[in-house]
Amino acid sequence: MDVLSGVRDNCFKLAASTLLVFAATCSGSAEDKLTGGPTPSPPGAAAHFVEFKDGDTVPTKVTVRFGLREMGVAPAGLDRPNSGHHHLLIDTDLPPLNEPIPNDFNHLHFGAGQTEAQVTLKPGPHTLQLLLGDKDHIPHSPPVMSPRIRVIASDATTSPQVAAASVKKRRHAQARSRNYQSSAAYRKYSRSHSN
Repeated sequence: MDVLSGVRDNCFKLAASTLLVFAATCSGSAEDKLTGGPTPSPPGAAAHFVEFKDGDTVPTKVTVRFGLREMGVAPAGLDRPNSGHHHLLIDTDLPPLNEPIPNDFNHLHFGAGQTEAQVTLKPGPHTLQLLLGDKDHIPHSPPVMSPRIRVIASDATTSPQVAAASVKKRRHAQARSRNYQSSAAYRKYSRSHSN
């Protein structure tokens, strides 16, 4: 029994040390991902898409509105505490979070402090993610970003704004028609009963 308990203890120690190494490796990589540049972000800061969510179908020419919580928007080059400017990542992974965000077709910069942009997407599936940058286009620490969402761009789709305006116009036209019909019926009734 003594040999068996020794083997069991060694197996337990090996399993425990393997788990500790695995946990240290996982926590180290997660910590690396959450570290940005030298500019701090306040607790609870987050970026989000105002109207889109994962799985939405959007028009190929779409207005994307950027939301931000617990921070302000400031143009690139302006050093204000707890502020930054938006970057829209299209069909790409996060760039290195301790370096300036690239400026290309997949990394769109909104350094003038824009909170929305009109973007043209090719028909088909795409990924979108917002990433806030400091005055030098470097992500904050911890990074302020939206979850990465998947959308499908379609020529046949109307944007939520256009669809809402269309519904409002249709309801207004229906109400006008009802009002006209009511007044026409009233005039007809009045004429027939006035004699």
